[in-house]
Amino acid sequence: MDTVKGLVRTKSFWVFTLVALLGGIGAIYPIPILGLAIAAFTIFGVSLQGVETVLTQKEIDRKHASVLKEIDKARKDAATQHTEAMQEIAQARGEAAKQHTEALQEIGQARKEAAIQYAEAAQEIKKARDEARAENILLKAEKFATSLMEKDEMVNEAVALCSDFKQRELRQLGIEMSIAVIDGYDPVTQRGIMVAGLGRGMGGYKKLERNEIARFAATAINYLQENILETTMPDADGLLYLACMYGYQQRFEDMIRIIGQAVKIDEKIKVKFQQRKMLQMLLRTCESDQIKLEELRKCLGVPLVSKKTFCEFLQNFDLTGFNGFIEWIAIKRPSASGEKGTFLIKITPPYPSNEGKVSASGQSIKSWDFETVISNAEPVTIEELYEALHSLFILFCPVN
Repeated sequence: MDTVKGLVRTKSFWVFTLVALLGGIGAIYPIPILGLAIAAFTIFGVSLQGVETVLTQKEIDRKHASVLKEIDKARKDAATQHTEAMQEIAQARGEAAKQHTEALQEIGQARKEAAIQYAEAAQEIKKARDEARAENILLKAEKFATSLMEKDEMVNEAVALCSDFKQRELRQLGIEMSIAVIDGYDPVTQRGIMVAGLGRGMGGYKKLERNEIARFAATAINYLQENILETTMPDADGLLYLACMYGYQQRFEDMIRIIGQAVKIDEKIKVKFQQRKMLQMLLRTCESDQIKLEELRKCLGVPLVSKKTFCEFLQNFDLTGFNGFIEWIAIKRPSASGEKGTFLIKITPPYPSNEGKVSASGQSIKSWDFETVISNAEPVTIEELYEALHSLFILFCPVN
């Protein structure tokens, strides 16, 4: 149908149709000129057909060229789109790879953070467990240790588990060991003796051996130096005991330095330094050296003892409800006979019933032996007592 429509549209079709009609007429009517017309129209139709064929071919060629151009353009567009698509794909792959790398990095970082958090949590759990175990050991040490040495082992075991307890516990242990050195007995052992003796009378005191005292003094110094002296905020009470341990070891320069630090922190600590047992430790390192005694006296703010101050002290002593001896701490003079070192002078009070007369004896801090200075059987005046004591001792100060 399309072919017929296309044929009808051509001019040559109508020319040949006219030729056919003329041929039909010529067949019916013999007209000579009609043959010429038919021939002419036939030539014209053939020519016209040729022209149409040429035009048609040109149109076909034009359309073909146009189609080829369109195809080439389409190919170029497709190539461009392909290139762009490949670039977009490459870019997408690059971004995907980048995102993948970033994701892996984030995952790696998250794993690291999770591992750190897990490790920290594990450490906190371990620390909490160790702290609980350490507190339990410290409780046992406080309640059930039978000696300072055993308590020392238990406290150090607890400190090894939890270092947070180190400064507090070793400071306290250093002070307890210092007290043992000062008193001459193990307070932990003594507590057990006292508990065991309840209901059966006093159990008495178990004195420490010299080697035990020396060991306690050395250990106490280590603990107090590290946990009091070397801290940013040393306390005066801790320095008090450290100075006493230096005194026991006869380390005069160290002792004076620590006394100065303690007094600088708390001026009132001088009162504690002047207690009898403390002075006994401090005076060990002075022996009979007048220069050291005067330096110690100056550090503690202890006034010089003269005959006047000595006599006034005894004469004004409050005897109301008082029982016992009036005690002075003193140092045996190098020229005096007998045992040397620090002595505790025990003076009978000047009771009015005895006409205010007095007697005295000296007890060695080292051996605890007594030396009679003025016999009870032959008491003397306070002035005479001073002369007797002054000839044998360097009087330091009265003690409570």
